[in-house]
Amino acid sequence: MRKALTTAIALSATVAFTPLATAQQEEPALVMEGTVANGRTITALAGPCKAYSEVTSPGLTEPIVLSPSSSDPAKGYGLGPVTEKAGTYTASVQCDGKTLTAQFTVLPLVINWYLHPTEVEPGGTITAGGDMNTGCNTSGPLESPGFAEPLRFTRGGNFGRFSGDTKAITTPGTYEVVFQCAHRPERSVKTFRILGTPPTTTTPPTTTTTPPNPQAPKPKPKPVVKPKGAPETGGGGTAP
Repeated sequence: MRKALTTAIALSATVAFTPLATAQQEEPALVMEGTVANGRTITALAGPCKAYSEVTSPGLTEPIVLSPSSSDPAKGYGLGPVTEKAGTYTASVQCDGKTLTAQFTVLPLVINWYLHPTEVEPGGTITAGGDMNTGCNTSGPLESPGFAEPLRFTRGGNFGRFSGDTKAITTPGTYEVVFQCAHRPERSVKTFRILGTPPTTTTPPTTTTTPPNPQAPKPKPKPVVKPKGAPETGGGGTAP
């Protein structure tokens, strides 16, 4: 009786664990982030495979080379930069001769920078900064007619942050600052106001002189008219 019970328990355990073992057989797949910021990089994980190719896509600037994942050597892992053109793209990889695909979306470019304050006293300090991880980096200092000198980014921070300061001029008014992306056409414009009453400029009226026309007819000379009753002059003698 005890032997029959032991055999039944063993068979029950075998039946219970067989479906679980089958469920653990993972199907090969290509996994990538669903969305990625413009100008950033995207990761790819393919497998499990014994052999895999590079990951290719029109949404990548170059193929992603895969290497064995540290967490699962049967899978290939890699990352690469995405294109600057926003849109949804399909990526593919060969896994043991089978094509695996995944879709991802490149988001429109967002230029992440700030200008502070928006209102400043004449000669006051203006601060600007940004995040170079947004895909829009400026190659030079910021310039504005309202700056006493160009604003240079002299401070750095975590996650690619940068900032700098300059002085405002003393002339009140509203001025523009242009943040131009390096190596791409996008740019962003912000404004700030120097407090006070802007100067008024008065422009004197301009007078125009019409040059003489050489083709115009010349005026006729006026005739000389002798006055009436004037004494006649002679040789100086007297009449007889």
